[in-house]
Amino acid sequence: MKKIIITLLSFLAVQSVFADAPSSFSSAKKEAMKIFSDHPQTLYCGCRFDAKKQIDLKSCGMQKASAIKRAKRIEWEHMMPAENFGRQHKCWREKLCKDSKGRAYKGRRCCGKIDKSYKQAEAELYNLWPAVGIINQKRSNYRYSPVRGKHDTYGCDFLADSKARKADPADSAKGVVARANLFMAQKYGVKLSKQQRILFIAWDRMFPPTQWEIEWAKRVAEKEGYENPYIMRAARI
Repeated sequence: MKKIIITLLSFLAVQSVFADAPSSFSSAKKEAMKIFSDHPQTLYCGCRFDAKKQIDLKSCGMQKASAIKRAKRIEWEHMMPAENFGRQHKCWREKLCKDSKGRAYKGRRCCGKIDKSYKQAEAELYNLWPAVGIINQKRSNYRYSPVRGKHDTYGCDFLADSKARKADPADSAKGVVARANLFMAQKYGVKLSKQQRILFIAWDRMFPPTQWEIEWAKRVAEKEGYENPYIMRAARI
């Protein structure tokens, strides 16, 4: 009887952990905001922001973007773009949904409506960091890659090449995005190109987790119920 009670309590403890995990992108953004509440700093540019998601452009030398509305608020960046994990779902490729007028559609909107496994990946906290809106726009869904040229996008150490569809972040962000992409590939079975995998492995080694990334990962683990081994492996060394 005692063993049964212990087993039941253990099961309930595990269930309570997973009950805290966000089930949608909107709920994930709320949880992510809480996680970053005492470290309000964006991924690519290191800008400070407040509880209302307003960015202090002076804190990161991005005053050049002060006239751009999308530069003044944070957006939650999927470090592995939604398209990368979305295209492996049928709802992303085929028009399985219909709107109120009976018109069929596909893609992110459809998957977010009918596919639970897609919604889980979209809400994955290990893949979400705050970013300056205009930088998130420039980054788009481009693949990460070295880009030649002056890395100065409105004062941020970041460069995107729209023709080549490449994005090159500052060194401070490379390790973070590498470990997020490697984790997402492993967790959700997303296939990475050989070139991207080699790059992410290199960035992971060159730019190990900071104390904040490790703390962030611990907080995420409390919500998701599992660790990102690419981060916690380094934390245990």
